[in-house]
Amino acid sequence: MKLRLGTRGSRLAWVQATGVAERIRKLSPGVGVEILPIKTTGDVRSEFGDEIPSEAGEFSSALEKSLVGQEIDVAVHSAKDLPTRTHEALTVGAYPERADPRDAWVFRAGGQSKSSKWVGTESPRRRMFWSERNPGADFHNIRGNVDRRMERCMEESGWQGILLACAGIDRLGGLRSGLEMERLAVEWMIPAPGQGALAVQCRKDDPRTLDLLLQLDDCGIRARVTAEKSFLCSWGGGCSESLGAFAQIQPNGTLHLRAGVRGRNGRPQRGVVEGPSSEGELLGARLAEEMRRG
Repeated sequence: MKLRLGTRGSRLAWVQATGVAERIRKLSPGVGVEILPIKTTGDVRSEFGDEIPSEAGEFSSALEKSLVGQEIDVAVHSAKDLPTRTHEALTVGAYPERADPRDAWVFRAGGQSKSSKWVGTESPRRRMFWSERNPGADFHNIRGNVDRRMERCMEESGWQGILLACAGIDRLGGLRSGLEMERLAVEWMIPAPGQGALAVQCRKDDPRTLDLLLQLDDCGIRARVTAEKSFLCSWGGGCSESLGAFAQIQPNGTLHLRAGVRGRNGRPQRGVVEGPSSEGELLGARLAEEMRRG
């Protein structure tokens, strides 16, 4: 059996896809995996300086089109970038791993701490939560992939620090020399839904691939991402929404979901819910409804 695995062309996406391919080969030695780079709308926009896609799914639509057209058999996505509503012919066959889902404050070694006012990020979510702890922060857009943003943090004397996802930094082998980071607690800097997790998508009418991906699937990660994405879907909004949602499996096996959105006064409104891990979708919808009423 030969499996054509599609991925975005960035270095981070390639690292993620290579890791999934290695796991498939290890679990199914008879399967040959070919990695195929697919250029997405989001990648094209990034080349011209746009860091955040204007619509949810710009990093995934080209991969989904290739899947539906049977040009590839599976697609590896960052779960954060995958829209809550995808093509009806497709499904997520596996959530194989989740790296550190937290956000990071990255700054030059020996530089100022997170009390600095000049902060590089385009994310409305990060701006909202950061401003709560650091009133008067002066935000500046910082564009490009993770490598380029770390370079900018080193090159520009005006940059006192930037906000990035820990997962991207870790998967690329860590910080560039001369930079330091602080991993930010999820209790106040609530991650984006699905942040740090990988989602491997395939066609629903491809039973061989579905069976193969089942071996990679982590049911705990699936439950957590399902709850987070359910909250996003129920609340409404795309990947640039001022919204965070993060789920954890408690020691007793229940699922704890916390979320934060922009409240009526412009400040974060937070909420939590807990229940059976098998009911992640219901918990996400329930929390959205409770917070909407609040």
